[in-house]
Amino acid sequence: MNICNIKMAGHWIFAFFRQLFPILPVIIVCGACEEVIDVNLKNISPKVVIESFITNVDDPFIVKITKSQDFFNQSNFSTVRNATVQLEYLSVKENLIEKGGGYYISSRTIGIPGRTYTLKITADDETFGATVELPNPVPIDTVYFQPGLFHSDSLNIFVGFRDPALTENYYRIRLYRNRRYAVNDYFLMTDALLNGEKIVAPIYYRYFAPGDTVVVELLNLEKCTWKYFKGLSEAILQGVNSQAPGNPPTNLTGGALGIFGAWGSSSYRITVPKLAGKK
Repeated sequence: MNICNIKMAGHWIFAFFRQLFPILPVIIVCGACEEVIDVNLKNISPKVVIESFITNVDDPFIVKITKSQDFFNQSNFSTVRNATVQLEYLSVKENLIEKGGGYYISSRTIGIPGRTYTLKITADDETFGATVELPNPVPIDTVYFQPGLFHSDSLNIFVGFRDPALTENYYRIRLYRNRRYAVNDYFLMTDALLNGEKIVAPIYYRYFAPGDTVVVELLNLEKCTWKYFKGLSEAILQGVNSQAPGNPPTNLTGGALGIFGAWGSSSYRITVPKLAGKK
C-alpha cells in the first residue's frame, strides 16, 4: 500500500477549510504550537498554506504549498511556485524538487524515529518554518472483530496495543477496508489515562463484513500534529452550517497556516473472519 497516495487524499478536506477559515479571527493557544491568526473579513491578504508530514514509512517526503483565498474571491485556488524548500536533519540539508501543482518532493529523505527535522521555506519573499521530532512507532498487538453495536448484521473492529510508559503519546488510527480509506475518519486518542497500559480501542462507526481485507494503521503522532488533526476533526463535526470553527493549530512560524507534522506508523493486515454462530 502506498501511504503517500493516502496523504494526498486528505488534501481535499484541507482545501475546503482553506476557503472558509481565513475569514475568521482566531487565537490559538497550543503550547509549542501557539500561533495567532487575526484576519480582516473585509479585505484579507492571501496567506501561505503549508501541509507536510515526515514519517518512518519509506515514501517520498512531500510538501504542498498553496495560498488561501480572499473572502470575495473564491473562484480559484492558487499554488505557490518557485519556492525554496529545504529539509534539515542530522548533517543533511536537502533542497526539495518542485513538481508542479504546489508540490515539492524529496529524492532522498529517510524518516528516522527519534530524529529532529527542520523545514524551511522561502516563498514570495517570506520565510516560514517548523521543527518536529519523529516519534517511534508503537506496534499493534491484536486486531479482532465483534458484532456491531448499532448494526447487528455487520462487525466493529477493536485495535489493541501496549502504550510506552516513559513518554506522552498521541494516537490516530486509520482504517483501510478493501484498499479504500475514509479521509474524514480521525479516531484520535491519548494515553493520558492509560500511560504504560494495554489499550484496546473500539471503533464503533466503521463496519466490516466477513471476507473484507482490512489494514489498520496506528500513528503515534507528534503533539502539534495531534492538535492539528483534532482541530480538523472538530471542524468537520461542527459542520459548515453550525458555529464557524477556527483554523486548526499550526506549528509553522512566519504567519503560515497548515502543519509540518510527524508520526511513527505501524500497521496490521487482516482478513475479516466469520464469527462463531454466523452463517
